[in-house]
Amino acid sequence: MPPKVGGTTGVTPTTPVSGTGTAAKVFGCRGFQNDALLRGIAAGTAPAIAKGAPKGDSIKLAQTALFSLGYLSKRAGLDGAFGPGTETAIKSFQAKAKLSQTGKLDAATLKALDSAAAAQIAELQKKSPPLGSLRGNYEIVADISNPAMTRLYVMGANGKVISRYLTSPGRAEFPTVGDRFTIPDVLVRQPWNPPKSAWAANAQPIPPGIDNPMGIMKMSLGAYSEFIHGIPPCEEPELGRAASHGCLRMSGCNVLELHEKYAEAGTRVTINRDPKKSAELQMKYEDAHIIDRPTDAGREYLFGYASGELGQGQHYTAPVA
Repeated sequence: MPPKVGGTTGVTPTTPVSGTGTAAKVFGCRGFQNDALLRGIAAGTAPAIAKGAPKGDSIKLAQTALFSLGYLSKRAGLDGAFGPGTETAIKSFQAKAKLSQTGKLDAATLKALDSAAAAQIAELQKKSPPLGSLRGNYEIVADISNPAMTRLYVMGANGKVISRYLTSPGRAEFPTVGDRFTIPDVLVRQPWNPPKSAWAANAQPIPPGIDNPMGIMKMSLGAYSEFIHGIPPCEEPELGRAASHGCLRMSGCNVLELHEKYAEAGTRVTINRDPKKSAELQMKYEDAHIIDRPTDAGREYLFGYASGELGQGQHYTAPVA
């Protein structure tokens, strides 16, 4: 069993997923290693993928790397379809990598993309704070007093607003309940299993991935089956107002940034429904001279999470009073 941070209580990391030895001879990133088609292209046993190719997960994986590296501008473009936008992004990457600008996912391009993604992941891993170091420095406050303007605040130990994100709490018929929580679990790359509710009566389980209904990572609030979680890009226009079935929704990139920089198992979360407190939070926000984080903030983490090299499950056991 992995060691717990902080003695008998604290954050317990899970064991990360391991890659395959054979694939490691071709690629450095686990996600590319585990994709048979991309391995075949890199090894010269499969043809390059070009615009108009059949839609597929191999293309989506490459798109995710391009997005995290900043070559694809919109998360909605991670659809597995090789269209003009993907071709343009590949050409831009090829130009940066000093490769022939074919717009194709050929062996040289995939190897360069793998190298760039691996370097980005390694840099993010170096910047990752030690387990157990965030929960004493930050508190999360979800301000849902006005259902038409809902925000998630990151508060520093000095009571200042450090960051603010759009969030969607539960709508009137599925309200977010509870007031104060301590995150007990961070869950990564989990399938979505439909809850036993009328609204999900005909839904089917959905496997882990960046388009999972709860994102690629979610933080449990430990009660009422509520989570802070990501969403697919098609739902992002709803952010900033009450729209969920009780959870606190965030963009699929923002939730990764929130976790990596501010919130972990053991972090306190407060739900604010008091308009007076909301006004105080707004004043602190304005005094901090910051703006709401854009919905693509945190994009640099997405490929590392999809590849399985960033993000570990965590569990926090609260001290006995």
